[in-house]
Amino acid sequence: MYEQLQGYLNSFVKLDEDAALEIERKFVKRNFRKGSFLAVEGEVTKEAHFLIKGCCRFYHVKNEKAVTHWFSFENSFVTSLRSFTTQTPSVEYIQAIENCTVLSLKYDELNSLYAKYQQWERLGRLIMEDFSRQMLDRLTALQTLTAKQRYIMLLQSEPRIIQRIPLNHVSSYLSISGETLSRVRSEIRIL
Repeated sequence: MYEQLQGYLNSFVKLDEDAALEIERKFVKRNFRKGSFLAVEGEVTKEAHFLIKGCCRFYHVKNEKAVTHWFSFENSFVTSLRSFTTQTPSVEYIQAIENCTVLSLKYDELNSLYAKYQQWERLGRLIMEDFSRQMLDRLTALQTLTAKQRYIMLLQSEPRIIQRIPLNHVSSYLSISGETLSRVRSEIRIL
């Protein structure tokens, strides 16, 4: 389990022995049952979680309707980023779509790693740059592609979303209605 996290981190920065030993010292294994929340709107997010097993949905509520804006799967970090980094109340919910096993790191522990190890600070920057690229790609797709193009792109780049996430969450993520998603899926099956 810790090896899985270390492998992910090493894909960004090869940690030296002392910095790598901090993984088992600072990260704590936790389990979240399907349907439980890793972050709640209005509450300060005090931990970041590395997802060992399972998947999570990020959403906010607008006009009494849940709007899905992100999914996380194995080998990724899960946190309400703005809340965690600023220690202010979250504007989103993060919900376990499946039973999840995570390695959790408290905000203060992360900052102590940044202060103690330049490698950890560099690691944080590179992970944030990667996440920023992913978010920019998603925003660009939402603004420039048709519903059908967004669905095809999702099939090609993230098939596990289609395989593991309920369709009502998929349609919300694609910013289309359930009816439009059904029509697009039918059109693609015909081709």
